[in-house]
Amino acid sequence: MNGFIMKRFVGVISAFMLLSCLFGCGSDEGQLTTVALDKNGKITNTIYEDFGEEYYDVTELTQMTEDEISSFNAERLTEKITLDAVDKISDGNAVKMVLKFATPTDYAEFNNTVLYYGTVQDALDRGYSISSDLIDENGLKINSDALEDNKDNHIIITKDRSVFITPYNIVYSSNGVSLKGKKEAVLSSSTSEEIQLILSK
Repeated sequence: MNGFIMKRFVGVISAFMLLSCLFGCGSDEGQLTTVALDKNGKITNTIYEDFGEEYYDVTELTQMTEDEISSFNAERLTEKITLDAVDKISDGNAVKMVLKFATPTDYAEFNNTVLYYGTVQDALDRGYSISSDLIDENGLKINSDALEDNKDNHIIITKDRSVFITPYNIVYSSNGVSLKGKKEAVLSSSTSEEIQLILSK
C-alpha cells in the first residue's frame, strides 16, 4: 500500500494501514481526501488510496478497518466511528473509503493528529492561541478588532493536511491555504504547522 495509508492510520491500523499523504495526491481532481464537517462537528472523511491487489484485496482491507474501528469504539463504550463504504474505483487502481466520526476529537485520536472545531472564544478558553497571521480572501491580515468581532464564530484548528469542507463560509485562513469556493480549503500547501480557519458563524 502506498504512502497515504501509511500516515493517516499511523498508530491505529498497524503496518497494513499506515497512512501518509496518498488520498490527497491522486491525479484525478475528484479523488482528493476530504474531511467534511457539519455544523454540529460530525465528520465524513472520504479517503482515496492507491491499491495494489497483489498485496491486499478489498475484502481484507474492509475487515482490517472494521476491526480497528471496533477496537476504538469498544474502548469508548459507544459508537464513535463507522465505516460507511469501501469501494474499488472501477476505472483505476484505487480504493475509496468513507468513514464517519461523531466528533472532531474522535477523528483526531483515531488519526493521531490535531483537530479542534468550536467557537473562537471556546478555543481561547481551552488555551489555543489564534494566529495573528490569518488572512482574509483579499490577503489582508486579521487584526484585534476583527478577532473580537469573530469570537462567537467557529474556528477549525488542525495539523491535518487534507481538503476540509466546512459548514460555514471561510473568512480567515492560515498562510498557504488554497480556497476552492466559500466552504472548501486545501491545506496541503499551507506554511503553518497548525492550520486555522475562522468561519462566518
